[in-house]
Amino acid sequence: IDIVNMKAMRFKDGKFSADSIPDELKPAADKYRTKLVEKIAESDDTLIEKYLEGGELTDEEIHKGLREGSITRRFIPVVCGSAAGNIGIQQLLDTISVCLPSPLEMANITPIFGVNPRNDEKIERKPAESDPLSMRVFKTIADPFAGRLTIFRVFSGVLKADSTVYNSTRESREKIGNIFYPLGKKQVPVQKAGPGEIAVVAKLKYTKTGDTLCDMGNPIRFEQMKFADPMISYAIAPKSRGDEEKVSTGLQKMLDEDPTLKFHRDTETKEMILSGMGQVHLEVTLEKLKRKFGVEVEMKTPKIPYRETIKRSSRAQGRYKKQSGGRGQYGDCWIEIKPLRGGANFEFINKIVGGVIPRQYIPAIEKGITETMLGGIIAGYPMVDLQAKVYDGSYHPVDSSEMAFKIAGSMALKKAVQGANAVLLEPILKIEVVTPDEFLGNVIGDLNGKRGKVQGVEPMSGGNQNIIALVPMAETLTYANQLNSLTSGRGMYSIEFSHYEEVPAHLAQKIIAERTKPKEE
Repeated sequence: IDIVNMKAMRFKDGKFSADSIPDELKPAADKYRTKLVEKIAESDDTLIEKYLEGGELTDEEIHKGLREGSITRRFIPVVCGSAAGNIGIQQLLDTISVCLPSPLEMANITPIFGVNPRNDEKIERKPAESDPLSMRVFKTIADPFAGRLTIFRVFSGVLKADSTVYNSTRESREKIGNIFYPLGKKQVPVQKAGPGEIAVVAKLKYTKTGDTLCDMGNPIRFEQMKFADPMISYAIAPKSRGDEEKVSTGLQKMLDEDPTLKFHRDTETKEMILSGMGQVHLEVTLEKLKRKFGVEVEMKTPKIPYRETIKRSSRAQGRYKKQSGGRGQYGDCWIEIKPLRGGANFEFINKIVGGVIPRQYIPAIEKGITETMLGGIIAGYPMVDLQAKVYDGSYHPVDSSEMAFKIAGSMALKKAVQGANAVLLEPILKIEVVTPDEFLGNVIGDLNGKRGKVQGVEPMSGGNQNIIALVPMAETLTYANQLNSLTSGRGMYSIEFSHYEEVPAHLAQKIIAERTKPKEE
């Protein structure tokens, strides 16, 4: 409902129409319309007199009052909509045009502040052509034909075509060629851009999103833009074999466009991981990847980096003997394994005495153990927190070799683990969730349902609560979408790794069964 123009806006397939407000919504619309008019009238003596006498203002007076109230910051207009559903976008643009001031109107009210990059002294710039040039890059676009396009807003001074500017963020010079105004899909060439204007230049060498560009003789650096950490991650894979390099190259260029995107290859799972602010954000990114770079990918939840460990001590023999004519292979060792505490992943102890195993074969035994730990034993995940002690064995003066003792060490570990109560460990994340008060119970209940352990709840300003909890990583893979649903889009969260913890037995059985299930041909 548009309470400024008192119309019901209906949206479908990216198009909208303005109709009369339905009868059932009219009382609520009238109520909020009255509040809006009262707020506008309070900001102007002339309007308050007219309102008290007649109780209504004209559309022109309302628009004027909205604009003046925004300029003086007596109030801030709020516009509702959905970028994903293409709802309310035109209304937002109209509101910006009607309500928000031009920089020239703000010139004597709110100068912008920065620091001199040479001495960190605080300085100001007024949004006027007479002040030295200063501007900030707020977006970068990787165009497959035109190259990198840099979009910026001029705060003060005038940027002219075919000039040189100073990037105070990166301490480098940039050559400005042609300047364009972005008008929808078109780019209109211009000779200059002044305060408040948004313009585009191409092929800057060093400049990235958030950088400050300014006059060489009057440098200024604005406060660095802070970008939110990603809230959701997915594994991605190209639909066509051989396209991995194209995916990686395309995404690296798109990272320049969007600093809230993160992309890396998981060294353990070998998956390409793409992280962003939400599922829609990632879907839009992949659609751009397809459109600009001609490569299609599919998203799936990333693999969980489980670990294996043991809970008690165990001893076992590894004896490898092979005879097939000529020189054979012989290696024999006894090892004891124990759980290791204190954060050390592995410890190897040599307790061989009397030369029952020659010294040169001891490193081979250790290598056999560590390589087997890396590949896992019960489910194929790396084994951690284990001490291995070799204390006995035997050798053959002719047939023994490093390879034979390496195999013997591996065999001994596999046998010892069978009696050591091996278990799976899962990564536990520390999660901080900020939610409005009214959703607190739902969010805590949801965290408890995810095997989470709430560590504390802290009240925040603005009617919000900060929940601190420990939650298994396996339960958080789609949490951004779930939190969005629980809090009507008003919740946010951050996560960081905390520690590893044993997986409950009933879940571990399912994970091991799935991991060891024979693959279909």
